[in-house]
Formats: sequence, structure tokens, C-alpha cells
Amino acid sequence: MTQSTNICFIANYTFTYLFHELAETLKEEGINVFWIANNQKIYHYLLEKYGAQKVLYISRKDFERTSRPIGDYKLNELIYGDRVLRLEPQNGLQFLTNIQRPIYDFLKNHQIKMVMGEVTWAHEALIHRICKNRPELHCTYLSPHVVRIPEGRFAFFKDERKSEIFECWNDVSCDEPIKAKKPEYLKINDRKIKKISSLKGRLDRIRRFFTNENMDPLDPTLIVNQKWRFQSRFTEEWNRTRYQSIKRTSFNEVEESYVFLGLHKQPEASVDICGRYYEDQLQNIKNIWRALPQGWKLVIKEHTNAIGDRSIHFYKAIQALPNVVLVEETTNSYEIIRQAQLVITVTGTIAYEAALMNIPSATFAPVFFNKINSCKQITLEDLNNYQLDEIAAQLNSQANNRLEFSQYLMNNSFEGKFYDPLTTKASLAPQNIQNISFAISKALKILVGKSFHYSNN
Repeated sequence: MTQSTNICFIANYTFTYLFHELAETLKEEGINVFWIANNQKIYHYLLEKYGAQKVLYISRKDFERTSRPIGDYKLNELIYGDRVLRLEPQNGLQFLTNIQRPIYDFLKNHQIKMVMGEVTWAHEALIHRICKNRPELHCTYLSPHVVRIPEGRFAFFKDERKSEIFECWNDVSCDEPIKAKKPEYLKINDRKIKKISSLKGRLDRIRRFFTNENMDPLDPTLIVNQKWRFQSRFTEEWNRTRYQSIKRTSFNEVEESYVFLGLHKQPEASVDICGRYYEDQLQNIKNIWRALPQGWKLVIKEHTNAIGDRSIHFYKAIQALPNVVLVEETTNSYEIIRQAQLVITVTGTIAYEAALMNIPSATFAPVFFNKINSCKQITLEDLNNYQLDEIAAQLNSQANNRLEFSQYLMNNSFEGKFYDPLTTKASLAPQNIQNISFAISKALKILVGKSFHYSNN
């Protein structure tokens, strides 16, 4: 190609090393990569690799600067969903206001056609909104993310909540519906939980707290206040210890009809960002309980990776509600799903798994698998107007379109392990880099109408 096309990656800790490998491959196809970074270590790494002209650095120094906003981006909403800035909302407001102009100018001056990154932190969501609401930039924000099921595939999502897939229409044949299968990353989580819960894991966390290992005082995504850090770590350890005293019920003792709700880990983008306005999980439980039919139970299972997130008072509050059952967190969720009359979550995979099993399921926030007829997004008004057995019956009456959904998902997703290379070294394997690079090239071709002669063979 005679002219390069510019894209921008948002650096994201160890994911940055995966993005760098992709950038090296994409460069051969005339795709020029720029960066936005918020961590000093990562920033200096990128400076060495790409030079100052290609890297925009944003940090806590932007708390102090004064810059006029370029638009109204509902900053309070972004601050509320950010696990760090919500602790210091005034600083968050200054930060998100002051970085707007530098980001806009960086994208405009370098004619960035596509920004790629997560939508976890407030600055990422802000960049997404700038791209969406400033058409003169001719820039699109895409978020690559695993599709959960089937394993080893990812898609580009074009909205903040990861509910709308960017359609690429690959030529993939699907002869049968996708089958529910536990994603590989759950095994990774199980190993992390085992490590965290061990004595060595706890001692290691205490050591890191006092040594400030990996603590960047200018990183806006880190809690840098020592008091807040201590309180956060202590509370987590205390909650983890106290959880063991909570009485859980064996699932075998549940004989009545029931609704199944799986709790989310929190803070987490899946509920705080994707599930915005439904992030209060205790309130969600109370609202579902209000709509329970006579004689039904609400079965709740804690996320194994979330033990320590919630206080003992949370569990006591839900157990004080009649016909609410907290089962052992180690219970196989598939066993609970198969016998449920209805599965409800904010955005969780259990609703996806239920839909793939043709079990009625509902999500409070929009998700890409709401395209399956047996999985519906519901609102507070639905809970106000209907009992849950009516919602379950309505979903049961829908035509089975699992094969059509499976074909749609396979056509618009790509083979590739889009995982953190720190926990999944296979992410950096040459073939995986080729697969993901091919997908990025195809998405960019659709966006800008250029032909990239890239092969993933």
C-alpha cells in the first residue's frame, strides 16, 4: 500500500504486550499504530518502541490542569461506574474534563480511523463517546472481547455495554446450534482463586501493600491513597474470612419451582459498565423477590471469584427474605440451570448458557445473546407489570432460533484467544497473533473501505 492507515490502541497493563505484538504484524500491512497510555511503566515501554509522537500519556497530573470540555459526555455516569474515580469524584470530574481536548486533538491530528481497547475504565468509555459523538473525526471505537461460548472466539463490540457486535460477515458454516460449555477462562479463575486464598497468597498481598510493588502514583486507575488502599485490602480479607460463617443450603434440598440468579463479581465492568443502572445487586434481588410467584423460590449462587467482595450483611439481608435460598458457591451452575423455571442475571454468562440449553433466561442489561429468543432483556417495569412465571411462559412460547443465532455469531466472530498474556501465554503464540491481526485488518477494511491483503494462513 502507498498510504498507511492509522489506528490507536488504548494500553491496558499486560494486555499492552499482546497489542504490541499485533502492532508489529499490522505494520507490515500498512496499518500504523498509535497509543494512549495511563501508566508510567507502560508509557515508557511504548516510548522506547514507538517514539513520543505516537503515544499520548494521560495521568493524575491531568487532575490539576485546566481545560475546557469539548462536549457533554455524562461524566457523572462515567465516574460512578469507575472503581477508582468514584472514590474521588471531584478529581474524576477534573480528569475527565481535562483529557478531552488532548484526546480529541491526538485522534484528529493523526487521522486515527479506529480506536481499539477495553471499556472498563472511565477514560476508555470517554474515548468511546468522543469517537461516537464527534463524526468529523471519522473514527470508530471497537472493543475486542471473547464471546464466552464457543471457546477460542472473539468479536468486536461497537457499544460500551458490549451488546452490539460489529458485523464482519465471515463465511463460516454452522450445522448445529452452539452447545453450552464452561469457558476455559473459568479454569484460569479457579487457579487464581486457589492462589489468592492460600496462606502464601495472603502473605504476598500484605508484602505488596507495604512495598508498593507495581504502584504508580500517577495512574488514575489505581487507588494511591494509603488509607483507602489499606481499608480496601483489609475489608476484602475480612469479608473473605467472614463468608465462611454464612450458612449455605445444599442445592439437593431445593424441591420447589425456582428462579436462579447468579451473583456478579463486583467491582467489575460486566456489572458496573455493561450493567449500568442495575449495578446494585442487592436491590436487584429484592426486586426479583417482589415478583416471585406464590410457592416459588429464588435460588442464589455466589460467584466463586467474588468471595470477599461483599460483607456478611449482604448475605444476611438476602437470607432474611422468605423463599430465598443461598446455595453453595461450588455447586455446578449447569445443574441449577437445567432445573430452573427462569434464569436471571445482569449480564452474566449463566443467562447465555441457559438460552443455549433452551431454558428461559433474562438479563437486566442488553447483551448480544438477547438475539436468542429464549433470552430477553427485562426492565423494572416488566417486574412491576408481570409475575416471573408469566415472563418464563412467554419465553417458553418463542420459536427456537438457536441455530440461526449460532450462525450469526460464527459469521461475526473470529478464531483467536483474546486473553491477558500474563495468565494465558497462548495469547502470544504466532498463529494466534496472525488470527487476531487478520480480524483487525478485516474490521478496518470494512470501516475505511481499503483492501488489506492480509492472510491468516
